[in-house]
Amino acid sequence: MLPAVRIAIVGSGVAGITSAVVLQARGHQVVLFERADEVGGVWSQAYPEVRLQNVATHYHLSGFDWPFQPDLHPTATQVLRYLREVVEHHALDLRLRHEVVQLEPLEQGWRVLARDSSGASPQEVEETFDWVVIAVGHFTQGKAELSVPGRERFRGTIVTERDVEDLEVLRDRHVAVVGFGKSAVDFACFAAARGSTVEHVFRTPRWLIPEYIGGVMHYEHAIFTRFGSVMIPCWTHPTGVQRAFHERLGGAVGGFWGLITAILRRQILHTGRGRGREVRRRLETLIPEHSLVSDMRAAAALAPERYYDEVAAGRILPHRGQVARIEDDGLVLDDGRRISADTLVLTLGSKGAEFPYLPPPYREMLEREPDGPQLYRHVLHPRIPRLGFIGYNQSFLTFPSMEVGTLWLSAVMDGELLLPSVDQMEGCIERVRAWKREHVNFEPSRSSGVQTRWQHYIDIMLRELGLNPYRKLPNPLAEVFQPYSASDYAGVLEEYRRASSQRREPLRPLPLDT
Repeated sequence: MLPAVRIAIVGSGVAGITSAVVLQARGHQVVLFERADEVGGVWSQAYPEVRLQNVATHYHLSGFDWPFQPDLHPTATQVLRYLREVVEHHALDLRLRHEVVQLEPLEQGWRVLARDSSGASPQEVEETFDWVVIAVGHFTQGKAELSVPGRERFRGTIVTERDVEDLEVLRDRHVAVVGFGKSAVDFACFAAARGSTVEHVFRTPRWLIPEYIGGVMHYEHAIFTRFGSVMIPCWTHPTGVQRAFHERLGGAVGGFWGLITAILRRQILHTGRGRGREVRRRLETLIPEHSLVSDMRAAAALAPERYYDEVAAGRILPHRGQVARIEDDGLVLDDGRRISADTLVLTLGSKGAEFPYLPPPYREMLEREPDGPQLYRHVLHPRIPRLGFIGYNQSFLTFPSMEVGTLWLSAVMDGELLLPSVDQMEGCIERVRAWKREHVNFEPSRSSGVQTRWQHYIDIMLRELGLNPYRKLPNPLAEVFQPYSASDYAGVLEEYRRASSQRREPLRPLPLDT
């Protein structure tokens, strides 16, 4: 038996807790450092009435289902309760109100300096670890700012979604919501439901995923089945058959997504059917000019149930354009249009990832790119020893992606999987980054996730670990057409333990990029 590795994990959101559970199950000594006074990461900062976009069966540890009955789309309160119960069930060593302020590299590990604010007065604590795992999600960074003149002149209220603790501040107001991510469409609907006039301002609309595509097919069947995964273009494909399919039948793939796009476009416009030309014009403002596939990224959002209905009814008025300045009673767009408002809700997403606790050379390596750090296998930087990242392999099947990524990382820690050369890893990183930049619309976390390519990623990582990625066999129809859930990956750790106990040679990565 290998000696336990002592590991510090920075952050106790979904990524931190998931990696702690896996690493502890692997026999390692794990300490979670959390600067806040509760677990949850971005969920602890959630605005009122926000819900998980996934259904509950997608969003839990593969071996620890919800211990209570959540909603179909769980609330933030339910997610936080689940995470607390995971911490308690697994007896994790969690240090709340411990902010990591410095990571100092040692010859064989790291010195972690943290500010402990859990007592009567803050004090600095110092410990050494063999490895550090950074699990501070890219959505917990500071908010992106609207850098235009005139903000100080505005006579009303300016907030971001993180500032709002009570949605009644949106009642009977004239609200301008700026942005087009999930929080933007949510806040537009919240304000409209409270009797406000809503001006929704955005530079570029995005494809919003309806709960039911075409009114009949639940979105699970497009995103969470193996058939759907096979049809999604990706920087790599886990099998030769899939690669050949995309290389030789690219037209069929494009045609498939063209059909889905046409269905979504028709579905949006159908909301205003028979209601006049002006209603159709408003709805057309919401139809993107770019491809649906290029919007399959972290910023992809499920359409709120009433969003398009409220636009058709005129309670939400969409405006495509860029804000040029703020005046005392509203906004002025770059084409001169004036948007009156007494409340501005700036929902512009988060800033790029920052690592202020790392030494300058390492910090510069990770922060130099505008679309975030691209990592080898989405969990390692080739030139930073004994440092892992979980949460930068974020996907639409969140927990299993992080569990499998952590298992892979633990195999590296234990010397059971040998890494290729630094040059080979950097070549892989650059190819994946280049593909994303060509095919996926920009966001500050574009490089830091796998998103809808979750099954490509998990399949490759499991194959590298010598495990079977096909979790629904021996039923081939279920394997291809039945949506995957988190529970399909239950037992992966035990499967790896059995396989590794019989292995005589270390594993080596596959010649695939991810």
